[in-house]
Amino acid sequence: MRLNKRFLLNFSIGFGLCSFLSLIFSIKSLAQNLPANQSVLEEYIRRSQLLYKNSSSSFLSRPISLADSLLTDSVSYSLKLGSSSEANFWKSQVSLLPIFSGTQVGTGNPYPEASKFLVAKGLQQWISTGVYASIGPFSLQLQPEWITAQNKNYNTLLKKEDGIEYTERFGQGIFNKLLLGQSSLRANWGAFSVGVSSENIWWGPGQYNSLLFSNNAFGFYHITLNTRKPANTFLGSFEGQILMGKLVNFAAFEREGKEDWRYLNGIKFSYQPKWIPGFYVGFSRVFQQYSSYNNQSWAYYFPIFEPFQKVKLIDPNSGVFDSTEYDDRLQSQQLTGFARFVIPKAKAEVYFEYGRRDHAVDWREFILNPEHARAYILGFKKLISLPNQAFLQVNGEILQQQESINILVRAGASGGLSWASHGIQQGFTHQGQMLGPGVGPTSNVQTLETSWVKGMKKIGIRWERLNRHQDLYVELFNDPSENGRWVDYSARLLGDWQWKNLIVSSSVNLVYSLNPNWNLDSNSTYEFPSGKKEFYTQSQVNLIYFWGRGDKNVKGVKRLPSAGRLKVN
Repeated sequence: MRLNKRFLLNFSIGFGLCSFLSLIFSIKSLAQNLPANQSVLEEYIRRSQLLYKNSSSSFLSRPISLADSLLTDSVSYSLKLGSSSEANFWKSQVSLLPIFSGTQVGTGNPYPEASKFLVAKGLQQWISTGVYASIGPFSLQLQPEWITAQNKNYNTLLKKEDGIEYTERFGQGIFNKLLLGQSSLRANWGAFSVGVSSENIWWGPGQYNSLLFSNNAFGFYHITLNTRKPANTFLGSFEGQILMGKLVNFAAFEREGKEDWRYLNGIKFSYQPKWIPGFYVGFSRVFQQYSSYNNQSWAYYFPIFEPFQKVKLIDPNSGVFDSTEYDDRLQSQQLTGFARFVIPKAKAEVYFEYGRRDHAVDWREFILNPEHARAYILGFKKLISLPNQAFLQVNGEILQQQESINILVRAGASGGLSWASHGIQQGFTHQGQMLGPGVGPTSNVQTLETSWVKGMKKIGIRWERLNRHQDLYVELFNDPSENGRWVDYSARLLGDWQWKNLIVSSSVNLVYSLNPNWNLDSNSTYEFPSGKKEFYTQSQVNLIYFWGRGDKNVKGVKRLPSAGRLKVN
């Protein structure tokens, strides 16, 4: 495994600093972040929220900071190491974070999803742990990740990189990578935090997918200004984040003879009205642009503040509408709006996220043509009470990325720019992985999960229908065609269980694939076309180990009525 000198230096300095502090201080940490979409813990907290009227977390911006009082009561998983006793401004604290580990084995075409695992065939393993330290308002979370994958060869047939860098195999042979992972260096004050980070980000209310940011790709380096818990005002509570980041490619990409990375600027804002408890609404906007176009201007560094209508961005003295000059910047924009409504009396929540890529020409075009380059997510969660403080949990979600029918008017039968690709050659990706939806570009998926849950324990089944790479199919074959659409039907058996300080989350995904890679069966004829059919499995085991804590050590953890509790301090 080859690592550059700068990374090794930063890693050594950070680890050495934390080790030194851990010999001097001790603490009960209140401000470390729960990794984005750490499914067992995050799902437990989200489920508990449906049983309370006073929960303040919107789940629209993740990772979740444990500075939120409700989350602190629900989950306290760090090990105390030693501490300063002075309750002053410069009070110091250090804690050891849990071990997170995951193993996956796939026997066929990789089944894509938003997770830590690569889209790769064969055996995979990832592991992460670290330390959290703070001195006064400053905090350091060092939580590196290591991932290795067998990365077996398989028949990808047609590349899915249509205006996007979507990597289906990460090089040749075994893949190894050490990352800074969920690490950050911050200055915190009240509800606000500013710093540098490599953490995964999740924007939007989705349980299984997100339109902009999820934990599907490796975390990218970024500067962040964000709220770490809701900021309360007389109008209600607000949450927000502004990002400045760096996106890189997996494959070599040069412009004008040198490697060209992409600059990212994003903003997310959400509001919980004081008069409508449990209702959250917000928007997000993200730009990316090649670094070679950096002209050191405000417009380059903060395009998130430019007008929404393209007509406002062109030369008003030209006399005609011509966006060529603006489009030549090769700047790519994504805009989403979302809402989530938590209804504790019904033990339920509903949510949606709607996004559009590309500026509208003006407000008239935006109103008349909202489906241009759009994508959306709809979902819900419902709990039904069972005996002995258990529940029947029902989750559902729909993700739609395929181009709408209006693309035929704008770009013809071959299709055009979509939610997955616009302007930037790599699309909205980092190191060959989509930053948002984990199911791949222009894929649609419908998910329904039913399970028995009690506290951290869960036994259930998740049904999915995954319609892969729809825009590419239309471009390559168009309907009608003897090559059928590539559709996967899956039934995933789920099991989560806790034994004192160890949590095990496992799944076995049974996948029946129709027309994989749009292949025809060997017996297919033109008169009687028949698509290929495959059956394969993809299994996972994820572990969370809390250092040196069992039931006898539990203290200060508030019980959540009818929700069970995490018996770890």
